[in-house]
Amino acid sequence: MQQRLHKAALRGALCFIALLVIPGVSEPAAAQQQNLDLQRLQDGAILLQTLHSDKPGGAARVTALFHSSAEAVWNIIGYCEYEFIYIRGLSLCEVLEPGLRKMLMRHRLRNSWYTPALEFVFEAYRRPGNVGDARLVEGDLKVLQAQWKLVPAADDSYVVVTHEVRIQPRIPAPRWLVRRSLRKDLPDMLACIRGLAKASGDNARVLADLSRCAGKVPRALLPQE
Repeated sequence: MQQRLHKAALRGALCFIALLVIPGVSEPAAAQQQNLDLQRLQDGAILLQTLHSDKPGGAARVTALFHSSAEAVWNIIGYCEYEFIYIRGLSLCEVLEPGLRKMLMRHRLRNSWYTPALEFVFEAYRRPGNVGDARLVEGDLKVLQAQWKLVPAADDSYVVVTHEVRIQPRIPAPRWLVRRSLRKDLPDMLACIRGLAKASGDNARVLADLSRCAGKVPRALLPQE
């Protein structure tokens, strides 16, 4: 019975996500897609969708299942000590205005040697319903829109985590380069966060997720035998 309830909750979350991915999608098509996604998420896959292909810059959505409570995930997201581990190319993380529900942060990052460093200030705030948003305040980006959505099981034994980002640098950059970075970096980032939250499943899966981190993982954060 408990397993059926878990699957029902997960299917509900996947159905919601499928309707977001494809505007106007029919209910049978959404149900078929969510059944395919359900098994993949349970097997540890991280699902990636490319969004807004008609707009400048890049946008994508990633989804994964975490074997943890929603709060365990929030305890990793948005903290500089962890962001240096899971955000590729991050060289500066500064909290300008701290807060439990709303904060102002500054990032500087450079993904590769052939792209310029980007520095920007953004506002991050957590809304009721396990949703977190970020919006650009100023800096080297023209567009920054990001959202975290966490859909927990009824008993908090797992949570479906969805992260969506749209980004456009102010400095001209090839569209293909921005989108390639998102397609590679976002799944790795979500895997790393899942590993840091010890939410991958068993220790072997935690280590596999942590191997995808952009930065060095301190020994204290590795799973203990």
